[in-house]
Amino acid sequence: MTSSAIESEDGCDRAAERQRIASIIGRIIQACPERRSTSAQERRAQEMMAPELSGAGLQCSWHPFTFNDNLHANMALHFGLGVLGTAISGLFPAAGLALHAGAAASYWADGARRGYFLRRLLKFKEAANLVAVAPARGPVRLRLVFIAHADAGFTGWVFDPRVIRGAEGGPGILKRPLALATAATGALAGFDALRMVLGPLALPLRPLEWLFTVPAAITCVLNAQIILKDTVVPGANDDLSGVEALPVLARRLLMKVPDGVELSFVVSACEEAFLGGADALAREMEGTWEKDRTVVIALDALTNGDLHFIGVEGEVSSFASPRWLRETAAEVAARMDLPGGLKTIDPPAGGSDAGPFLARGYDALALVCVDPALGAPRHYHQPGDTLENLDMDQLMRSIDFCEALAREIIWRRLGR
Repeated sequence: MTSSAIESEDGCDRAAERQRIASIIGRIIQACPERRSTSAQERRAQEMMAPELSGAGLQCSWHPFTFNDNLHANMALHFGLGVLGTAISGLFPAAGLALHAGAAASYWADGARRGYFLRRLLKFKEAANLVAVAPARGPVRLRLVFIAHADAGFTGWVFDPRVIRGAEGGPGILKRPLALATAATGALAGFDALRMVLGPLALPLRPLEWLFTVPAAITCVLNAQIILKDTVVPGANDDLSGVEALPVLARRLLMKVPDGVELSFVVSACEEAFLGGADALAREMEGTWEKDRTVVIALDALTNGDLHFIGVEGEVSSFASPRWLRETAAEVAARMDLPGGLKTIDPPAGGSDAGPFLARGYDALALVCVDPALGAPRHYHQPGDTLENLDMDQLMRSIDFCEALAREIIWRRLGR
């Protein structure tokens, strides 16, 4: 099979696809206006997608897991304990050491996908991933997984466009504020150890300790404001645009798929609670989805900006997408003459459902649209992320690109 032989089929009715996408996004938002992680509305949105995926010729199954429901509560917990550690360390340095070291180590482990510790103090609730599969004809030689999340995120001060632009344009470590807060909190454990050795002689270090506490304090305040505001956005772009791309891609790709290719389409849960569904699925499938035969593509906000890929995932630990996959995406974009080209973005915080797979050694890449003037999709985590504010032309171009990328991956990995 040549590269040209696996280009997009011309028989697809793009106008009908566009109309169907808009209709289903509108129905989900109307039926599930607050799709919080682990909520009944998140599950209802997934259930509404099940017939769309099975109607595309896929076999659907549910993969349950448990996770907590609020990313911001988790961050406020970790860094609030860091601030408390500084407050008491003058009198109780051993307690301060335990709080500082525990908070920093726990948040690092959380982000590195090594385990959940302090997060366990928050209630874990039941959720599930919806996995729809088109089995391969014959032995699996390549498994191509598309994943998008059903839940919607909270809004607050940290998602103000001015704050986002400031984080994107900040120097050095300031571009990764959570890495800075974690490192500074860990460093405070060193001050506590010095105080335990030096006693009163460590008193001159007190102002420096409070300076090191500033990143944790800011992180705690910003996330506490989100918790108190308690407002979930409609999430039409982030990420119903990705969710609705799944059955469209399934129908297109199944028109002509080589033997040995398994296609999987995942509607994940708890992405906005810090990639809980993707992490659970990556753990579950580690012994089933062979890493040398599996490629994961995360679809996370496919419009309201120019198409980008995330080069490096992770807030504290960093997981880079494989070079061959980034180069393949760039070459497909160049061949399609994608408006603005295909650029890379490394988010200062957060991440995509590709991250947990990268952390476990899978080849994965996330696609996201970004407004260059903002550093994020337009209406990102804002009440304006509605169906009416979607750039449907860009959404359809993004889906066309995803199809072309899938076919190119198939051609490159199978070599025929």
